[in-house]
Amino acid sequence: MFERYTEKARRVIFFSRYEASQFGASQIEAEHILLGLVREDKSLTARFFHRSQASAESIRKEIEGRTVMRARISTQIDLPLSDEAKRVLTFAAEESERLGNRHIGTEHLLLGLLREENSIAAEVLYERGLRLSDIRQDLTRQVNVEQTPADRDDRWMRELSEACIDAGLFTQEELVIEFMSVAALRQFGADTEALLRMLAARGLVDPQHLPTLAFDLRDEKKLAEFIEKLRQQ
Repeated sequence: MFERYTEKARRVIFFSRYEASQFGASQIEAEHILLGLVREDKSLTARFFHRSQASAESIRKEIEGRTVMRARISTQIDLPLSDEAKRVLTFAAEESERLGNRHIGTEHLLLGLLREENSIAAEVLYERGLRLSDIRQDLTRQVNVEQTPADRDDRWMRELSEACIDAGLFTQEELVIEFMSVAALRQFGADTEALLRMLAARGLVDPQHLPTLAFDLRDEKKLAEFIEKLRQQ
């Protein structure tokens, strides 16, 4: 069930079991997950609870005032998740998918808690100024910044280039020359680039001179001469 959970998110569930046992609860409820979240991820709570106190102790006192405290249960007992808590985890998984994440982290658990609107946890969060839409927007902006296609392309391109150079497939200088050629060809359409690269791949033109060739072939006389040369192949 928790395969996609980050290490922090798993510890939240572990701490939520502990909190439930301290309250003498027979099941893990949403408020216990909230206490586990606040206990485990200080950076997350500092980020979204910046307008008020967010210590585990202060939130615990609020929850104590809203629930019936019973005799503590041994932490050796494996308490089950309540239906409410199960919905929180389901919502967390949905929020992860909404953000395009493969993992389920503490941030998704926070969103899941907010979506379970009738829970004590959601009431505590709402009173402290947290809103589902605001946190969604904040996390979406973060994902867009951290996971832009340009960033991903730059990372794998850099790593692969270094591996190719280390393997002796080409030198850094050769790679730079190719980069410059491609940059020059960006002045032309994708179809122009594709055609020239196919000609170069078949040994009909010098790949190092593709940008120059692209400019030359705009001249009707040079274009005619080039076509005649191709026909003589």
